[in-house]
Amino acid sequence: MSAAWPSLRDEVDIADALYGRRGRTLLEEWLARQVALTHDLAFAREFSDHVDLPGVRVTDYLHRHLVTSAGTLLGGIRFYGRDINRPFVEIIAHSFDDLNRMRVCVSQEWAMFAPLCLRVRTAPGRLGGAGVVLDESVYVAAYREMTSRAPNVWLAAFDSAEAAMAIVADRYRQLDSALARNISAATAAELDDWHTRDHLCAIRTTAGIVGLLAVVPGVIDWIDGDVINEEVVTVEHGGHGYAAAGQAAWAAEPGRDPDVLLIGTIDRLNLASRKTAAAAGRRRVLDAYFVSLPQPPYAGPEGSDRCAETRVT
Repeated sequence: MSAAWPSLRDEVDIADALYGRRGRTLLEEWLARQVALTHDLAFAREFSDHVDLPGVRVTDYLHRHLVTSAGTLLGGIRFYGRDINRPFVEIIAHSFDDLNRMRVCVSQEWAMFAPLCLRVRTAPGRLGGAGVVLDESVYVAAYREMTSRAPNVWLAAFDSAEAAMAIVADRYRQLDSALARNISAATAAELDDWHTRDHLCAIRTTAGIVGLLAVVPGVIDWIDGDVINEEVVTVEHGGHGYAAAGQAAWAAEPGRDPDVLLIGTIDRLNLASRKTAAAAGRRRVLDAYFVSLPQPPYAGPEGSDRCAETRVT
């Protein structure tokens, strides 16, 4: 797999480290699903049914497998936070050894969307330089690896989903404006569903409810485990490590499989959640980086490498 797609070498190593022999199977199955989206019109309609852009056809939303003299890639259009004014191209896998040539190729191939950047995944700290910005990171830990629970912090069920909704709404109203553009609160329907299925807990201390945690079995790309879908600590109780203690308490609940991973993505601007993950014993294993794209007419040295040889399969 990494021979055909060198960009996946980091993920192969991560898969081996996290799951052993099963890891490569998870990665291969995920990649096969991404390839299948080059022909899946139902997937394309998930975009086209909600987005009406001039000059864009339903098939333009399909993933594309491009083959050029400079390299191959598999990718597809995305909209950051479902905002049509923030288009980017998700690079699933590629074999380019020259980032600038890939940037030009992507700009030309998805020109109908006028994407601002592409996004690639690497091991932490692997990518940098002009035009490169960290988007988010994946943090993981097996339950057996997490820090011990604190005796003064525990989890309890909410009396009602509405109580959780009020806490989430209040916390997100007070988010930093830049972070608020990048992340969104769990919906009332999601919180109600998690409450019904016992995936939502209040974080409590002797002072009362100080926050909440929602953890649901799921997957982030090919990484499977229990996913942190929502986590907030009230503003007045911030800075005391309650979020990390809440994660530790969740990990220590009776019946937890010690080998299951607690996983989640954290935005680059969410410094509090990054500190929380580290304090709870979860490590950063994978980064997603935005790389700016050249804009038409692709003048200068970058524009000399056209994508005329590109094949879409």
